[in-house]
Amino acid sequence: MTAKSEPILLEQLRILDMFLMFPVLLHRLSLPADIKERFRQLAVPTPANFFVKLPGTASVWQDLQIYQSTALKRLTGLGLLKRDALRDRYASLEIELVPDEIMNKAIAQNEVGEALTRFLVDDVGSLPMLGRNGLVKRAGLPSRGPVV
Repeated sequence: MTAKSEPILLEQLRILDMFLMFPVLLHRLSLPADIKERFRQLAVPTPANFFVKLPGTASVWQDLQIYQSTALKRLTGLGLLKRDALRDRYASLEIELVPDEIMNKAIAQNEVGEALTRFLVDDVGSLPMLGRNGLVKRAGLPSRGPVV
């Protein structure tokens, strides 16, 4: 959320979080040609060269739901997420309330993985969420699933 300066749709946040944690899954994502070319430049290891075999993208997405939901609830409870945005199914940080130590770690982590973070936020995040060419369909995720 620190890499994007505006509120982010909760489902989009969940999907981008999954790809941030498991970038190898991006190889399974159907992308438009221009975005696919930028993805190739990242040189993300292919699933065959990854040290662990991951289940399908939909399974990983479903399995992460409990952790992501818990994290969102905890951040909201601490007052670090804007409650009004959550009611509208968006996540938005209360930047001024995030402790400096946590903010500095988030910024440092974004810098370490800057190319991947920018790709996820700018390229993958630019895709519409729903519809025939939407991110949900392109990722092979169920269009109806657990609600955070």
